[in-house]
Amino acid sequence: MRTLYITGTLAFALTACARSAATPAAPNVVTIVATDYTFGAPDTIPSGLTTFKMKNQGKEPHQAVLMGAADKTWDEVRTALTTPGPIPAWVTFPPGAGVVPGGDSSNATSRLEPGIYYLVCFIPSADGMPHVMKGMVRRLVVAAPASAATPAPDPQADVVVTLMDYGFTWSTPLTAGTRTIRVENAGPQVHEIGIEQLAPGKTIADWKQWLAKGMHGAGPAKPLGGITGPNVGKTGWFTITLPPGKYILSCYVPDSHDGKPHVVHGMVQEITVQ
Repeated sequence: MRTLYITGTLAFALTACARSAATPAAPNVVTIVATDYTFGAPDTIPSGLTTFKMKNQGKEPHQAVLMGAADKTWDEVRTALTTPGPIPAWVTFPPGAGVVPGGDSSNATSRLEPGIYYLVCFIPSADGMPHVMKGMVRRLVVAAPASAATPAPDPQADVVVTLMDYGFTWSTPLTAGTRTIRVENAGPQVHEIGIEQLAPGKTIADWKQWLAKGMHGAGPAKPLGGITGPNVGKTGWFTITLPPGKYILSCYVPDSHDGKPHVVHGMVQEITVQ
C-alpha cells in the first residue's frame, strides 16, 4: 500500500511539474487608479515583465508616464522637467499608459529594471496648468525579485509600430478590433505614440488648428490610449480596441535639440482604420 501510495504521489507530482513547465510565466499586472489629481498604486513592485493598467476615475483626461530617475529626488526631477530645454539624459522612460478621458482605461507593458521611478501626468487642465504641477505624481520602487524565476515571454503582438525622428512606421496597416501593438523605438531619442479618434467630419487640419491655439477646450479627437516612451532601442506593448474611423497618431515628447514637442517637428499622422 505504501509503495502504491508513493508511486501514485510521484506520478501526480511529475504530472503537475510537467503542466507547470508547459505554462509560460505571465507578466506582473499593476493597477493604477488615476483621479483629479492623484495616482493610486502600490509603493513597491517586482522587476520583470510588467503590465500597468491605468483606470481613469477622474473627470479630466489622464496618463501615467513612467519615469526612471536613478537616485534623484522628486524635487530634482521636477526642477529638471520644468527647466526649458531638452529632457536630461539621466531621465529614462519605460513605457507608461497613454492618455484616456475619465471613465476609460489604458495600459502599457514592458520589462522593468530595479530602481526608483515616478508616475507622472503631464496633461494640462483647462487653466493650462499640467496635472503634475497640481500634485499628480507618485513614487514607485521596482525591486529585484526575492528569487530567480523564469522570465515571462514577450506578449504576442498583432502589429509592430516603429518610432523614429519624426514619424511612425507600421509593419502592416492597423485594422479595427482589439489589437496588441508592439512599439519599437528606433531613435535617435525618446518617443511616444498617442492614438486619438477624430470626430466625424474632422481632419488632421482641424487637429493642427486646435494644437496651434493652445489645445484649449475639447479637441476634434478623443484620446484612446497608446504608450509614453520607450527609450531608444527599447520595446513596449499596449492593447487597444479601435472601431473603424480616422485617427491621429502623435508624439509630444520634447525634442533633444530644441525642447519643442515632436508634433511641432511633424511627428503626427492621420490614418484610417477599417
